[in-house]
Amino acid sequence: MWRTLTSGVAAAAALGLAATPAARAAEWTPTRDITFMIPYAPGGGFDVITRKLSPYVEKYLGGKVHVVPKNVQGARGTKAAIELTRSRPDGTKIMIFNMPGHAVDNIKGDTKNYDMTKFTWLARIAKGEYVMVVSGSSPYKTFQDILDLKRPVKNPELGPGGTSFMTSTILWKTFGKEVQFITGYKGSSEYALAVVRGDGDITMLASGSFRRYIGGGDKKRKIGPRDLRPVLELTDNSKFGVKTAKDYGHPELDALGLDRVLATVPGTPGNIASVLDAALRKAINDPEFAAWADKVGQGPVAYLNGAATAKSVKSQIEIYKKYADAL
Repeated sequence: MWRTLTSGVAAAAALGLAATPAARAAEWTPTRDITFMIPYAPGGGFDVITRKLSPYVEKYLGGKVHVVPKNVQGARGTKAAIELTRSRPDGTKIMIFNMPGHAVDNIKGDTKNYDMTKFTWLARIAKGEYVMVVSGSSPYKTFQDILDLKRPVKNPELGPGGTSFMTSTILWKTFGKEVQFITGYKGSSEYALAVVRGDGDITMLASGSFRRYIGGGDKKRKIGPRDLRPVLELTDNSKFGVKTAKDYGHPELDALGLDRVLATVPGTPGNIASVLDAALRKAINDPEFAAWADKVGQGPVAYLNGAATAKSVKSQIEIYKKYADAL
């Protein structure tokens, strides 16, 4: 009987899928605190959303164990992913991933550190869409003005490995526009400020992050509601009243975005994964959490269960592989 159970679990793990939430959920109850790994420094979007979500996960696991956020920063998120790969599959570690940023090595054919399709995927929290922005005082009023520049466009960015950098690279290649990336910034708020200062022409922001600037602004960075202006949305459904990639003849760019996805250790037994999957579903869809995410620009929530998240991760890797030589 035990051999039959473990072989079934191994088959599910090999597919990178979490078990159905209701399946065998009663067979595992967490008895030890769970570390919720954050692969980036404190203060960024991944850090903020993880710390907000953790108490809800704790609640829906029954409140008998703590869910403890922990920053494991280094190598643009790779350090944390390697640590998760090498951990025991006992349900005591989960991690938030940047997709496709974490998959960049896999996209290029390198899986020696970790294979994204082997993690036990648990959920997607949200799907971020991207918007290209210029300074509020920029002489360029439309994205076409940027394309018409007689020189390479100057684009402040995080650098290789970041999702927005990957997406920006594909965007400029798709439009046939030469680009000069200006890198070395620690986060999107820093390169947004670089555009406000005039250090670059344009940059890419997640739509949620951009909403923060046109709402109350970012007092710490001194970026107010009039300091950034959208000129292009990478979606087929405009939210900011500007042209979309589809309007420019490139609807395929709608597939590019930033997914905040959650996984645990490769090979985690299905009875453990199903409990975590079920708790995360309830936590992410909790009305209070969802309202907060939307209010602060970390939403809207776009929950997927473990199986659907695994499928999405695999699909995105295949999409980005088409542009591997440019990344």
